[in-house]
Amino acid sequence: MTQPRSSRLFDRPLPSGYRDELQAMLAAEQQKPAPRDGSIVLFRLGPLRLALPVQVAFAISPVLHVARIPHRSGTVLLGLVAFRGEILPCCSIARLLDVTQEQTAAARMLILQESPGRLWAASVDAVAGISMSPECVFSQSAPLAAHWLSGSYANGEDVYHRLDAAHLFRQINLATA
Repeated sequence: MTQPRSSRLFDRPLPSGYRDELQAMLAAEQQKPAPRDGSIVLFRLGPLRLALPVQVAFAISPVLHVARIPHRSGTVLLGLVAFRGEILPCCSIARLLDVTQEQTAAARMLILQESPGRLWAASVDAVAGISMSPECVFSQSAPLAAHWLSGSYANGEDVYHRLDAAHLFRQINLATA
């Protein structure tokens, strides 16, 4: 009876220098890749160019109908919107940041995910796209207070300011409570 082919493969002698080469590869210090923040969503809110990590931006949608909530006009909470069969609270980041928002035909609705199962809708003037987050460059002339921002990025000729997502959601919760 002959041995199966697969067992003969593993019974072969090792090539010369194989063990030395393997030990050298294992002993070599592995280079760690530079940490990256991942992708960011670039959008415009009035005169501001802002960015948020894509982990926070659940979806981007055309402007949805906002059902107003009585006695809540003029606050950060704009109302409620229907998105994919769910009713979501819609907030105004522009009012939260005290920025005048330009309503244009290109306006979009960002669906933000605070935590699993907790979604918010927020209107923005325009979405510029998604980009890999480059190295963070802090700008001396930041348009917002430092606690709102976690850095600034140059994207071509434009400078986008990354919002601190944790602080943003904390302020949204406080303003809509």
